[in-house]
Amino acid sequence: MRDLAVKLGVPHSFVGKVEQGERRLDLVEFIQYCECLGLKPEDGIKVVRGPLG
Repeated sequence: MRDLAVKLGVPHSFVGKVEQGERRLDLVEFIQYCECLGLKPEDGIKVVRGPLG
């Protein structure tokens, strides 16, 4: 979580809130989040949508 926060340039609490569902990402943040995780944003959408998506 801390490594991701450093890559994003945000406090680690930001990442924690996103992961716990306390904060949602806007589109630009989502793209940056995916890229920092090594995911294509379209693959990130598939993860969010789940098996029914």
